[in-house]
Amino acid sequence: MNWIVPLPLGPLWLIALTIPVVFIAYGARVALLGRATDPRVQREHPTALLGSFPMEAGHWALRCVGAVVDTAGISPDAVTWTSLVLTFGTVPLAATGHFDWAALLLALGSACDAIDGIVARRRATCSDSGEVFDAVVDRYADAMPLVGLAVYYRQDVLALCVMLLTIIGCSLISYVRAKAESMQLNVPGGLMRRHERLVYIGLGLAVGPYIRVPFVSSARPITVIAVAFVGVLANIAAAQLTSKTRRMLAQSGRGPRFSR
Repeated sequence: MNWIVPLPLGPLWLIALTIPVVFIAYGARVALLGRATDPRVQREHPTALLGSFPMEAGHWALRCVGAVVDTAGISPDAVTWTSLVLTFGTVPLAATGHFDWAALLLALGSACDAIDGIVARRRATCSDSGEVFDAVVDRYADAMPLVGLAVYYRQDVLALCVMLLTIIGCSLISYVRAKAESMQLNVPGGLMRRHERLVYIGLGLAVGPYIRVPFVSSARPITVIAVAFVGVLANIAAAQLTSKTRRMLAQSGRGPRFSR
């Protein structure tokens, strides 16, 4: 059985070429000059799903782009707005079946989302106002490709439920972590942090149109499987974060009070 769908060259090839180029370039950098450490990357501990090397390589490449953006005089807010526009563009593309193009816009939008912070830190212009704006854009970026996929799979009840479940799980992880931070709690990192979710959803979109799975009725099942993987683990992670947060609050004397 032919499992590969013969489609013309598209953005999948650009994505497939960019990733090894970044890894090879960073590997050469490590061999010649050592690791390009960054405090923010060091705080994001690697997981079984996403190791330290790809995290370091990706952030190193983005810092290089951020330096160019900074030199060009582009403001962090302009980069954030660009990220928002790009991720909104994933909705009509995913909804109309152009998954690979949606993956490309998601990758570009996610890159801009990281670059805005890099530029702000280079200029020492980080602020609470910018952080709030960035957090709101992040939530839109998390949801938009999944909204497009929900529209595409609207006639497939199981696939539609997968998309909605994943939207809920991704939102809950961010909400619980933000709630814990507002209570001055440093909750240890768990599964399906934001960069992990974006990687797996992006890969599912990129390869979905190209690979068939036998005996599966859903259209482009690789995409559904990738999103389901994210959705299940995201909801598990949200439950774990909730439990950890409640336990930490109880240990600090801020647990439930029962009347006698």
